[in-house]
Amino acid sequence: MKQDNARRWVELGLLALLALWPLGTTLGWYSPFYFSLMTRIVIFGVALLGYDLAAGYTGLVSFGHALFIGLGGYAAGLVLVKLAPTLGLDPGLWLWLALGTSVLVSAVAAVVVGFLALRTRGIYFVFLTLAFGQFAYLVAWNWLGFTGGDNGLTGIPQVSLALPGLRLELSDAGTYYYFVLVVFALSYALCRRVVQSPFGRILVGIEQNEKRTAYLGYPVIRYKRRVFLLSGVLGGLAGGLYALLQGFVSPDLLHWHLSGDIILMTWLGGVGTLIGPVLGGFIYLFVGNWLSTLFARWQIVMGLLFVFFVLFSPRGMVGLVQQGWRRLWGSST
Repeated sequence: MKQDNARRWVELGLLALLALWPLGTTLGWYSPFYFSLMTRIVIFGVALLGYDLAAGYTGLVSFGHALFIGLGGYAAGLVLVKLAPTLGLDPGLWLWLALGTSVLVSAVAAVVVGFLALRTRGIYFVFLTLAFGQFAYLVAWNWLGFTGGDNGLTGIPQVSLALPGLRLELSDAGTYYYFVLVVFALSYALCRRVVQSPFGRILVGIEQNEKRTAYLGYPVIRYKRRVFLLSGVLGGLAGGLYALLQGFVSPDLLHWHLSGDIILMTWLGGVGTLIGPVLGGFIYLFVGNWLSTLFARWQIVMGLLFVFFVLFSPRGMVGLVQQGWRRLWGSST
């Protein structure tokens, strides 16, 4: 189909643009701040991919996704600050230990939260995930001796990437950016494979008509738990990457404000499209920061943008592009 071919070209174009982004700093087109900001955007793109699998393809709209991002960040930070220096391991292995712990901790949290929250539906699921997220936030805020409390966890050391015959220092901004970009590309390929598989088609069936999917004999709750687990793991991985970038983790990474931002990014770009939430994250973070340098009331512009998409394109930017594509090529494509 022409639409599928167009999607592939958009994906390749986006990946090429991200790969060439550091050249802008080298050529002086923009300041190093925007280079660092793009690194954050790509990191959050990993979390947005996972969230879209749960919310966009399965209908599991969570208001506590920051739980997994924050737990992943704290897990990586605590491993590097308190555990790794005492183990006597090669520093080149610290990266894999930190990210592996982020994935493991977020996976355990997703299993526990999913086991309890997925017994509910609709608004009850939304508020139960919010409750779990806020509970973790309060723990991080008050546990001074372990998480640093409201001061956050500081002193996260720089790490290196150790591969057979190769060691790269991730303290270099460009090297870390490309490492994050590779992680993002692999995460996107995994999520695209999931949604195109029979498993992904069942997820769509659950989102469209859960009762009918269950009537056809599919164990709906089992599929929900699996996609919720994958969503949590990608969120934890993003949190670990963010901790390594910042060298610092604060309770804000667990706050419901971040969960709300994740929802806004997803719906702004286009829920249930994978590439849409990533574009939404770019607009929300990059354009928002750019507008803030122009005038103080930049939130008004972002608010009007959200209102526009809610009224005229509920499926976000991708939905708007799809509408234009259908008008150009006809509904038969």
